[in-house]
Parts: sequence; structure tokens; C-alpha cells
Amino acid sequence: MGCGAMDQRAPRISLYTARAAGNEEAMTHALPPTRPGQVIGLLGGSFDPPHAGHLHISREALRRFGLDRLWWLVSPGNPLKAHGPAPLAQRMAAARALVHHPRIDVTDIEARTGTRHTAATLRALRRLCPGVRFVWLMGADNLAQFHLWQDWRDILDTVPVGVLARPGQRISARLSPAARIYASARLPGHESQALGRRDAPAWCFVNVPMMDISSTRLRESGTWTRGQK
Repeated sequence: MGCGAMDQRAPRISLYTARAAGNEEAMTHALPPTRPGQVIGLLGGSFDPPHAGHLHISREALRRFGLDRLWWLVSPGNPLKAHGPAPLAQRMAAARALVHHPRIDVTDIEARTGTRHTAATLRALRRLCPGVRFVWLMGADNLAQFHLWQDWRDILDTVPVGVLARPGQRISARLSPAARIYASARLPGHESQALGRRDAPAWCFVNVPMMDISSTRLRESGTWTRGQK
């Protein structure tokens, strides 16, 4: 049985309470249902705010990487950013209001497990969801600075990584330290559907059309008003 696959009639226990009690079984109640062997893409970010562009690349990832499902991991905050995002509850509510896709789930697993870095989050998910094959998803701009992430090698050595890029970003991504060091683990674009079934290290770079929208632009335009923390 995968994570979140328990009796859905049972009362859902807060992961905050479960973490304090060291009760990992209770933690699985708050995760989307899964089953062993399933391939699930993970798209992490602050989603401050979530927008149609996030939904667009999620659909592309489902299609290009042969994913069964995709989870948005709405983070408490980005360790690489100096200023914090809007309150987590506000961003979670906005994400859930935006997503109406049968294979995309919105989660706040990092806040609930107390993890703040991707490597630690992946370790927690693999422990909670035995048999599930996770794929980390990110943009080419993140690949360019991936070597700055905490335990970045552990991430590449633990799960396959799918990189989605605007046309024209390929050169800078190829020159990144992570891309050079793990060049032998790169999967050709025409084999992207097989990424989730490959053992790590494995990564694949695909070009996808991007929407002309960003969280930064929405914040600067005043469209997104942050609530009180």
C-alpha cells in the first residue's frame, strides 16, 4: 500500500501533530493516495502566487515525462530567497482554487514534515511512500544554479530529474556545473517518457512552450495581495 492509501473514512490527523508524536503512519493520511510502482512528478516552489503558467508546465510534464500523477509542493519559504512569501494558507488556498486537474494534487508536505530543503523532503517522501517512483521537476533556470542547492548531488543520486525549459535556455543549462558533472546520466529528449522508470542518476531536458506570466510580475502588478502572516 502506498502513502495516503489508507481508509479514506478514517479521521485525517494533522501532520504537525504526527511529526511531534513521531507517528509516520498518521502522516500518510494527509498525503494524496498512491500505490507502489506509480510515477509521481514533484514540482516544488513558493507558488507566490500560483498561476496558469504553473498549471501549463504541469500538464506538459505529465505528458512529456510519462507521469502517472504530479504533486505541487507548496513550500513554507525558499531558502535561497531573502524575503518570505505570502502566508502558506493563502498560497495553498489559491493553488487549490486554480487546479482542477484529475492528476494534479496540491500539498504542503514540507511544512508538515518540517523539511526545508529538497533533499530532506525527498528522503521523507521516499520513507513515507515506499515503492513510489518520484521524479523531481524544475526549470532550466533552476538547473543553472542547482549546484548551490543543499545536498544537490543527493537529489540527483536519489531520484530522476525532469528539466523543462523555454526554447533558448538550453545553452546556459548545458553549461551548468550539475549538467557537466552528470552529463553521462542525461537521457535524450526523445526518450523522456522513460524518465520515471529509470534508476537515478538520470535526468532529461525538454523544451516546452512557456506562457508569458510569472509570479514576480503578478506581485509587482498588485494582482496578488499578500495577507497577514
